[in-house]
Amino acid sequence: MKNRILSITLAAVISTGVFSAPVQEFISPASVAAAASTVSAPEPSRKAGTYSVASSMTVKLTTDTSGAKIYYSTGSRYTLYTKPLKLTKNTTIKCYSVKNGVKSSVKTYKFRLSPKVSFSESEGSYDEPITVKLTAKASGVKLYYTLDGSKPTTSSNVYSDGITISRSATLRVLAVKSGWTKKYYTYEYKIKSAGASAESILENYTNKYAYSTLTSTQKKIYAKLFEAASAHADKADLTGIGAVKSDIDKTYWAFDYDNPQFFWLANGYRYTTMGNKVISISMVYSRTRSETEKIKPDFENAAQKIIDKALEQDTLFDRVKVIHDEIVDMTDYYISGPSYISEADGPLVHGRALCEGYSKAFMYLCQSVGIPCICVAGTGNGEPHMWNMLQLDGEWYNMDVTWDDNGGYDYFCVPTSQISADHRFDNTFPVPSATATTYTYTSAMGIEVHSTANAAYNWLVKNAAANWKKGIYTTTVYVGNGIMNSLISKMSAQSFFTDLRNNGCEPGGWSANYTDRTLTLTLS
Repeated sequence: MKNRILSITLAAVISTGVFSAPVQEFISPASVAAAASTVSAPEPSRKAGTYSVASSMTVKLTTDTSGAKIYYSTGSRYTLYTKPLKLTKNTTIKCYSVKNGVKSSVKTYKFRLSPKVSFSESEGSYDEPITVKLTAKASGVKLYYTLDGSKPTTSSNVYSDGITISRSATLRVLAVKSGWTKKYYTYEYKIKSAGASAESILENYTNKYAYSTLTSTQKKIYAKLFEAASAHADKADLTGIGAVKSDIDKTYWAFDYDNPQFFWLANGYRYTTMGNKVISISMVYSRTRSETEKIKPDFENAAQKIIDKALEQDTLFDRVKVIHDEIVDMTDYYISGPSYISEADGPLVHGRALCEGYSKAFMYLCQSVGIPCICVAGTGNGEPHMWNMLQLDGEWYNMDVTWDDNGGYDYFCVPTSQISADHRFDNTFPVPSATATTYTYTSAMGIEVHSTANAAYNWLVKNAAANWKKGIYTTTVYVGNGIMNSLISKMSAQSFFTDLRNNGCEPGGWSANYTDRTLTLTLS
């Protein structure tokens, strides 16, 4: 399955005469005077977005125009800005700058506050039952929780004075405060002395998504496959189950897309029938038992380092980002090679993989930190492809780590409506609905995504020029589906240099790397 080439240097495909040397142009005194009469709009000290805070947050407003006054509004009335703004609730700031009667454009910045909650006990393994106490410094915060891994709501248990955990559990907490954005927390606790084994999502297949889509007969087949693969057995005995061929076809792929830990399985199966019933499945392995046992320690050690790093993070977003980034950093894309490029040990042990390998390694690590995750198959840009779907705070998202292996986050926790621009699902089993955007990279990071080429172009010119004056020569702009070609066309025009100069920027040339949704401009 071939990876797209997503990184392109624009200077290499645009007329050499335009970019190979500094562009000089005579500027009349009149045009200089016109440029001097413009006033820069205010910029906040923090990016707009959602912040987890104890009780409040301070935002400063500044303008690049010396001597200009700033006016702001958090409601319907504008006030002269004289000191940093203290935000104690979700706030939309509108502001502009004025100098010598010239007014800048009005800018709008939305800040959302979510309650910061402290846990008395860090997640991990304990020899005895523990009591977890929750603390939120902001007044008026209400806390709701569950211990079964389900998404808490305002109808869930209300926190009062400590939560006793006597057996392994997933503690999920919902923090709610009027006028603020709600915040979810997830902590995993394993109690060694609880009497019951502390099974992870990785091993407890009855809690996995693809398993849940099967009939009762198919679930029995799935259990037999799991047992056989775990033991590296030659066959899975299905005598008496009453399975037919259609059951096998659906169950095997549900089993395969649920369970990345069996990296020694080959891609396929054989079965034996008696009459119209399937009585056994012959397991097909890509590695012998001895080869598997030799690889396992390296596989588990490599995975554990990433798991430990992910569990050090306080939020689900940061945990997923650690897993995403680690796989991208350690893996080179290979379109052909040994069987491991299609399995989880491709990235984790060998550092090379096809899309299946990326996806199965990502699934393995997610399930290891308690995040439900599956592989899904279909096409990407018309070619056979595999990616992931994962569940965060009860909502499903798409993740394509393979196509993000160019330094970007275009396919990080995106809804199906977005990934469907270039991905198509097959009908292996019904995939979950994915409509949420809370954990999409741009949403979680508070990044503005432009819906038109004009808006993206104007933002890029202004911010690239401002960065250039500060000695920062790269600027990244984010756009929606179908916008990039129009943006590149506008940048390719000679007027791009003129627009940069009109904003006080005098580059000698430029280049840009871009994907469908991000463009990083480098000025020289």
